[in-house]
Amino acid sequence: MKHLLTAVLALTLLNGASSMAQPNNSGRTDQNRTDQGRDDHNGNDRNRNDRGRDDHERNERNDRNRYDQSRNDHGRNDQGRREESRDHDRRNDPGARSGSPRWSRGDRLPDQYRQRQYVVNDWQQRNLRRPPRGYHWVHNDNRNYFLVVIGSGVVAETVYRDDIDQRWRRGYARTYSYDDDIYYRECRTSSDPAGVIVGALIGGLLGNTVGSGGGRTGATIAGVIVGGVAGAALTSNLDCEDRSYAYRTYYDGFNSGRENSRYQWRNPRNDHRGEFRVGKYYDDMYGFHCAEYTQLAYIQGRPQEVRGRACRQPDGAWAIVG
Repeated sequence: MKHLLTAVLALTLLNGASSMAQPNNSGRTDQNRTDQGRDDHNGNDRNRNDRGRDDHERNERNDRNRYDQSRNDHGRNDQGRREESRDHDRRNDPGARSGSPRWSRGDRLPDQYRQRQYVVNDWQQRNLRRPPRGYHWVHNDNRNYFLVVIGSGVVAETVYRDDIDQRWRRGYARTYSYDDDIYYRECRTSSDPAGVIVGALIGGLLGNTVGSGGGRTGATIAGVIVGGVAGAALTSNLDCEDRSYAYRTYYDGFNSGRENSRYQWRNPRNDHRGEFRVGKYYDDMYGFHCAEYTQLAYIQGRPQEVRGRACRQPDGAWAIVG
């Protein structure tokens, strides 16, 4: 019995020592779980905060974009309303229309532009097409043209001066004035036996479509401008008196409207003479009225021939262009 108790006591002591020697893993595991949970919680909080901040910034950007777009739309709408209001006022205010209105197809011209002095009878000389039956061309004070129904004044077609100028610049180097004319530059202080300068044959339109007072219809004749390289070739062998006589044939030939017409000139002081011929008239690709010409001049008995073409500029003057 004594030995049995001794053995039990020894076994009990041995088990206690073994338990004390074994590490306590349970405590560390619980601590690790606590730390991991804290880290996960903090990470989730940071992610939620980051996503919330990104969403907030994105919402702010969207709000700013919507505000800017709304402001732009509002500005465009206001501008459109202002322009529409101005157009409406201009179209319905007779005083505003007396300046330089921009009528369009379908508008009705005021009665003042339906009077005879505004009707364009020399439409061909102004680079306008033939009006259909029941229509005629009228102009305003700024030399803009409108094809209108004769009975009602409703506009069917518009030809504005600035549009004509743009078409001319697309086709030709420049618009020539009397300052570009060779005869005017070199001979305006010399003898002018044919009365070219006195008669204002150099330059733009001459005369009136309708005479003053009695309603007399008069011819509006286009002047001539001989400039540039082509003009120099045309007059290179002519002195100032010769040019005066020759210019009269240019003026008559281009404005006659007759194809294959001939006009002769002669200077009695030196017996120089010449003949100017207009071959045919045609409209170029830009709608301007043009003519082919030939000049045959006899200088000291020797024939000299020059060929070329002239077109009527927007201001009505015939200009040598080739």
